[in-house]
Amino acid sequence: MFFGIGFVVLSQTNETQTTEKHKITDFQKAKRVLKRFYAKVGKDFYCGCSFEKDEEELGRFKIDVSSCGLQARKDAKRQTWIEWEHIVPAYQFGKDRECWTKSNCESNGKNLRGRKCCQANDAVFNEMEADMHNIVPVPGEINADRGILPFGEIQGETREYGSCDFEINFKGSLAEPKPEIRGDIARIYFYMEWRYQIPIPEGKRKLYETWNQEDPPDTFEIRKNEIVERLQKVKNPFVEGGFPNP
Repeated sequence: MFFGIGFVVLSQTNETQTTEKHKITDFQKAKRVLKRFYAKVGKDFYCGCSFEKDEEELGRFKIDVSSCGLQARKDAKRQTWIEWEHIVPAYQFGKDRECWTKSNCESNGKNLRGRKCCQANDAVFNEMEADMHNIVPVPGEINADRGILPFGEIQGETREYGSCDFEINFKGSLAEPKPEIRGDIARIYFYMEWRYQIPIPEGKRKLYETWNQEDPPDTFEIRKNEIVERLQKVKNPFVEGGFPNP
């Protein structure tokens, strides 16, 4: 990954206290914790754009598009703010769960379907959705465009987001990230398979193994892994260079 060493460092004196205070139980809480972390970094994962707290919309981060040449494909407003992307999409780890397909799901008097039903009724789904190893800050429109598409390599370099090196082949249902983060993505997929038995997308295993080798962990990825481990009590072992036993 391309980031510098800007990640928040939790002091040894209050590490245990902080961990207890920030037990991650759902996606909304995970986002609040990550916002604290990334406020010190201020770079999005896909494009490397600088961002900072939005003074007009509480709780949002606003992207400095001039820092990276980011442009919108269609949704200029959404492309100006940061959203929190699951590298392994929630659909992929939720679609086969009973809560996702339940037709008579209700919570607090409301009928819910799919992801919202799982959020209200499935503790295991909530744990997976809140896993911070799998969550990164990205431009909003790119988050929407990528959706549940797997990652791969696309012939040509058609840029629809300005200078941001991120391509999507909508007809081919494929998203291509820049080389500097491909290893990060591969290691997240390996982690989610190892931790939650979420299968690697069909036909992608060898490619992701290659990405893992060509783009080894950098200082930022290693530091983030250490900090997330403190909060979740589980590390991503693939960041340390090994493939653990099942």
